[in-house]
Amino acid sequence: MENLILDNISLILLLPLWIFLIIMVGRFFSVYVHKNIIYLVTLLSSLLGAGACGLALINIKEPADFIYPFIQINDFSITFGLHVDKLSLIIALLLFIISFSIQLFSISYMKNEKKNYRFFALLNFFNFSMAFLLFSPNLFQLYVFWELVGVVSYLLIGFEYNNPLKSIASNRVFIINRIGDTALISAIVLTSFFMYRYVDNPNLVTLSIDDLNSISSLLLAYTTNIGFYIICVLFIIACAVKSAQFPFYTWLQDAMEAKLPVSALLHSATMVAAGVYLLIRLMPFFTLEQGLMNCILVTGTVTALICSILASIETQPKKVLAYSTSANLGLMFMALGLNNIRVAILFLIAHAFIKAMLFILLPKENSTSKLNLILFAICGLSLAGIIFSGLSVKELLFGDLQLNKTLSVIFLFISFLTAYYISRLGFLLYKKTELKNCLNISELTAFIILIAGNIFVYLILKNTYHIKEPYIAAIGGLCLGILLFKNNALEKINNTPKLIERLCNNFVPYIYNKFSSAMNYIDEKVLSDYKSFIFISKLPVRLIGWIENNIMNRAVTLISYVSNNISKGDTLLQSGNVQTYNAYGFIIITLIIALVIIGYTIILN
Repeated sequence: MENLILDNISLILLLPLWIFLIIMVGRFFSVYVHKNIIYLVTLLSSLLGAGACGLALINIKEPADFIYPFIQINDFSITFGLHVDKLSLIIALLLFIISFSIQLFSISYMKNEKKNYRFFALLNFFNFSMAFLLFSPNLFQLYVFWELVGVVSYLLIGFEYNNPLKSIASNRVFIINRIGDTALISAIVLTSFFMYRYVDNPNLVTLSIDDLNSISSLLLAYTTNIGFYIICVLFIIACAVKSAQFPFYTWLQDAMEAKLPVSALLHSATMVAAGVYLLIRLMPFFTLEQGLMNCILVTGTVTALICSILASIETQPKKVLAYSTSANLGLMFMALGLNNIRVAILFLIAHAFIKAMLFILLPKENSTSKLNLILFAICGLSLAGIIFSGLSVKELLFGDLQLNKTLSVIFLFISFLTAYYISRLGFLLYKKTELKNCLNISELTAFIILIAGNIFVYLILKNTYHIKEPYIAAIGGLCLGILLFKNNALEKINNTPKLIERLCNNFVPYIYNKFSSAMNYIDEKVLSDYKSFIFISKLPVRLIGWIENNIMNRAVTLISYVSNNISKGDTLLQSGNVQTYNAYGFIIITLIIALVIIGYTIILN
């Protein structure tokens, strides 16, 4: 059974790509494909992907590789294929389950959209890109699909490209993510160069996922500490940008201009999860130096704290959930900074089910059903760490933080803020939204799947922790939200100036602006000015000319002058008279005898 699944998993993972091509090529050649067929094959691809990953996860005993040559140069080859292990299967299973639920929701949500075929085609291409990112056997292939995920997310966010706001937002998301992509390819190329330069094994040059333990140790051995830190920090930056960590979290707010299903997809188990996934894969690098682990820990802590504060003062529902996503990803970084990979993975799974549910439960056109509000309250309480999977993973993480009092206090404060801002959001939605008995069967099915996943994670973990202080802090935040709602104080708080938000949102653009200005100055005043190049190019010539004129020529002149005077003196001495030569000989012999007598006298004394 195991071999049957693994031998055919590549075909199942390629299915979303085939569906994407069928839809887009069909529309290009004006071949009409009924929308119900598009819905059916899209759901089928996600369902088959989830089934294959689930069965493979149950039966797999050790990692399996399906490798094919791609570029061959002498004994050096870059390969592509699949690397199947438990980590990739777990995240891929989560990907397909979440995608299937969001696709079900999108059927009713996008029913009146004129070009919904393009939307579902992009959803399929997104699944294909994410799946092959997760199953990449080496970092070079991972980078290719890392870029594809960014491109497809850009197309999904800018789906309504005729809308200027959405078009600008998608451009900003794409540009900021290029920072992380540049950092990632730089780190990959530098690591590959050191493997090629110093290691005899050509297989390590391609940076295989299987060999990352050996590669990290060899990299540390063949580089200086500074070089090793630079490469690892580049990796961390790439992960931080993709997972919307401080100070790069602003792109996630721009992504809120997208359709509701796209927001749910990006915030759950897909794009933002790629950064956490890569960080887990690269842990062999970071665990070699405690300073790198501290860097990850501090990044996650700062992000979780700042974004929790911003979520507490934000008024737009989607942006509240966006800040919440960055904050919870920050908590995952904290878990990885403490080298607790298990808790980070469990947190990622729990957060995916919760956040996808919260997004698709947001009211549409200021109306929703009573069931939606009840489900929103359940998922909100789970996000706050009061019930179900949110409670489990937060208590597990707090168990690691107890040894550090500062981190414990910060985590309790974050738990308090999380319960406060999610209860505040729920009360504001309840107050402003009209309740109707409107419910679609596809939406209801999506809700059932996501809430079942939330409860399933809780049932697995319910005997692995004890309720501690975070639960009390969350109850306190919930009580504060209820108290302010009853006293009609929430609206007053909404008018509070968002100083922190302005500071954080303006910090990164300010740095980018200054950097761009500096690059522009260099481009205009140095690179584009030919006179500067001529002046710089003439400097070596002028320096050599000065050395030639003032040192070389003068040295030759001095030598010539001294030689000439010696020659003149020698000419005067050579008179041709025998008596003169006898006098010279007598003087020389006398001097020699005198020197011998003086030396002999000194030796005797």
